[in-house]
Amino acid sequence: MFKRKNKPIVKSLCSIADPNAPFNYVEAYKMLCTNIEFLSATQKCKNIMITSTLANEGKTNISINLALTLSGYNKSVCLVECDLRKPAIHRYIDSKRNSLGLTNVLKGQSDIPSVLHKVSGTKMSILLAGSIPPNPSELLSSPNMKKLVDELETQFDYVIYDTPPVFLVTDAVALGKYMDGAVFVVKHNFTDKNVVIQAKKNLEAGGVKILGAIYSSYNAKQASSYSKYSNYYYYEYYSHDSDDKSGKPKSRRSRHASPHGSLEADE
Repeated sequence: MFKRKNKPIVKSLCSIADPNAPFNYVEAYKMLCTNIEFLSATQKCKNIMITSTLANEGKTNISINLALTLSGYNKSVCLVECDLRKPAIHRYIDSKRNSLGLTNVLKGQSDIPSVLHKVSGTKMSILLAGSIPPNPSELLSSPNMKKLVDELETQFDYVIYDTPPVFLVTDAVALGKYMDGAVFVVKHNFTDKNVVIQAKKNLEAGGVKILGAIYSSYNAKQASSYSKYSNYYYYEYYSHDSDDKSGKPKSRRSRHASPHGSLEADE
């Protein structure tokens, strides 16, 4: 196993690792991880893409906390920053925006061990975006990207890919062909329903399998009788059961505290 750099998570992140994080906030991610483990028992689910329709829906915050939570289950996890146009994860760790990372590996300028950061006290590693390229979609759909995906898959139990919004650029769809599936983040009262539907169609047209959706920043006090919790998120994940004669995917639903609470994701 290669040696990695140790990097602490910056406290400005609304992190599940924060000892003051609300119980329901932490439990929401635990339930999400349980469902991913459930899917993994019935289908290949190691390479997971986190995306959204537009920017500022919380996908980067969710990607970080999902990776942290999975690592807390004694799973080795790598978080790969694939938003090569507006990288943001460097803001959450002690690193600079122009740090070497994914693009430098894809261009043959660096190897994975030299640019992979280990989060202190966890089994989580981070591969930052690296130098901003002029051709993000081409890099993410390149044979070198497939090679990188295959290599990380042999080193980690799960690899989480934080990708750009689907409706704005084609990067996520380009990468999607190498993924086992995508988790789609939709922010409450933020994105028009028709735009979300079109973004979903864009993913499916590119052959991307949607594992489920996270409904973020949902305020239960304003919308339901569950007033003792300040924020909720709704997620839905799918499994194909051969006993279902209709041939339609079954859905399982749950409602828990919002993954990023009232925090606005800075992406």
